[in-house]
Amino acid sequence: MNYKQNFQVGLKHSRSSRRRHHKSGPLKRLTRKIRKFIKNLFISDAAPKEFRPYLGPDASEEEVEEHKFENTRASIKTYGKKKKARRKFSLFKKFREKFDWEKYKSDRKKKKHRRRAKKKQLKKEKERKRIEYIRRFIPQYKKDQGITIEAAANEVADDKEKERHKSYYVYTINSTITYLIAYLAVYLIYQITVLITASRWKLDSVLYYFDLAFNDYSPLWNRLNIIIVTLSGPLISLLIALLFMRVLSHRIHTNKTLKLLTLWIGLHGYNLFLGAFASGVSFDEGFGYVAAWLYMSVFMKILFSMVFLFILGLIGYYAASNFLETSYSVTRIRQNNKIKFLFFQVVLPWLIGASFIYLVKLPNNMNYDSGNLVTMAFAVLPVLFNRMSKPSKGFKTLKKPNQIQWLYLVILILLLIGFRIGLDNGLHIELFYKFTFNLDITPI
Repeated sequence: MNYKQNFQVGLKHSRSSRRRHHKSGPLKRLTRKIRKFIKNLFISDAAPKEFRPYLGPDASEEEVEEHKFENTRASIKTYGKKKKARRKFSLFKKFREKFDWEKYKSDRKKKKHRRRAKKKQLKKEKERKRIEYIRRFIPQYKKDQGITIEAAANEVADDKEKERHKSYYVYTINSTITYLIAYLAVYLIYQITVLITASRWKLDSVLYYFDLAFNDYSPLWNRLNIIIVTLSGPLISLLIALLFMRVLSHRIHTNKTLKLLTLWIGLHGYNLFLGAFASGVSFDEGFGYVAAWLYMSVFMKILFSMVFLFILGLIGYYAASNFLETSYSVTRIRQNNKIKFLFFQVVLPWLIGASFIYLVKLPNNMNYDSGNLVTMAFAVLPVLFNRMSKPSKGFKTLKKPNQIQWLYLVILILLLIGFRIGLDNGLHIELFYKFTFNLDITPI
C-alpha cells in the first residue's frame, strides 16, 4: 500500500469516526473526551503514527522524510480550511435562499401587536381590579363603565342602539319639515280659493296669517253665495288630496322626501274637507256655515261628522303602506320595527308640527283652524294599527344614508317668514270680472 492509499484510508476512517461520534449521545462524547485526555497525560512521549504522503513514483526516502510532517499537516489544514469555507458558504447560501424578508416583517408586526394587546389587557385588568377595590367602599363608583367582556359587548350594543335612534330622529325632522310645508301650501290654497270665489260677487276680503276676513254685514251676502264661498275651500282641498294621494304619490319611487311631501299634502287636503266639516260644525265657522245654511239638524250634523271622521280614519289606516315606502332602509319597515318607524315618521311629526303651527298663529288662533289641527289625529293615529301593511311591489330601496334635507328646511323657513311676517298686517285683494281680468293687491 502506497502513501496516497494510506492517506485516503486515514481520511475515510476519520470521517466515519466523526459521523459515529456525532451520532452518539452527549454523555458518551463526554466520557470519550475524558478518556482521551487521560490517555494523552500518560502517553505523551509516544511516537507519532507514521503517515507517509505520496510524492510520486520517483520520490526517494529522504524526500519522503523531509516532507513527512510539513506537507501532510499543511494538506490537512488546507483541506480543513476549504471544508470549513465551503461549509460556511453553503450555509449562507441556504440561509439566503430560505430567508423571506416579507414574512420576517409580518412576523415582527404580529409579535409587536401581540405585545401591545397583552399590555392593554394587563392595563384593563389592573383598572378592573382597582375599580372593584374602590367599589368596596363606594358601590356606585364608575357603575356605568364596562371593563369586562360582557360589559364591552353591552356598550357596543348601546352604541348601535344610539345610532338607530339618531336615524329615527332624522326621519322625524324630515317628516316634520314636509308636514309644515304641506300644511302652509294647502292652507294658503284653501284661503286663496275662497277669496277668488268671493270676489265673483264683489265681496272684498283681507288675507291674514290666521284668517280670511270678510265684511259680514255686507248686503251682498245671500244664502247661495255663502254656501258656495264656504264650500269652495274644502272642495279644492279634496281635489288636491285626490291628485297628490291617489296619483302623484304612486309615481314617485326614488325621491323618498318628495314622496313624503305628497303624502302629507294629500292628508292635509283630506283633513280640510272631512275633518274641517266636524270642526266647522263644532264651532259654527268655516265649513260649518254650509251645514248651517242648509238647515241641517243637530242629528244630521253629528251623523255626517262621524261618517267623515270614519272615512278620514280609513284613509289614514290604508296610507300606512305608502308611508312605509318613504324609508331608506328595509330593516326599518320589518314587522318588529314597523310600528316604531311609523310613530317617528308620522305620529311624532304631527304632534310637533301641529304644536308649532299653533305657536306661529299666536295670539290670534281661530277655533276652526285649531280644530282642524286636532282632527288630523283621525288620519294619523290609525297608521299605528295597520300591522299588516306592506310596501307596494314597486318598492325600491336606495343605498344612501338618511340625512336631514337642508333644501326643504330652507324652503320652510322662507315660507314661514312670508306667512307670518308678510301676512301680519293683512293683504287686501280685489278681483274685478269684466271683459278683462284685473287684480289689485294692497297691503293694509
